[in-house]
Amino acid sequence: MISQLLAQSPNPFDGVVPNFDVFGVDFNAAWKKLLGGVWGLAFVVSAFGTIRATLELQSAKRHGYQTSVADHSASLKRSVIGLGVLTSLGLIFGAILAVF
Repeated sequence: MISQLLAQSPNPFDGVVPNFDVFGVDFNAAWKKLLGGVWGLAFVVSAFGTIRATLELQSAKRHGYQTSVADHSASLKRSVIGLGVLTSLGLIFGAILAVF
């Protein structure tokens, strides 16, 4: 019953795509600069986190702290995965937009 109703109702978003041009060229340029700046800061934070995790892991290995080695290994893996996701963020969003 509900599926028939949904199939018969028109889709108001048919043919509509996201577009910031309606707000003007200045807004379009501003949000791209802001997004690029935040993305760049995310790279810096992630890089420092990866360096920190690497140094802590090496220190734990050098001193023989097995529990700390496991914790810092997990932290380093998360940092590297985060860095990889940041690197491929444009590709991920492009793929999602291509699907929809």
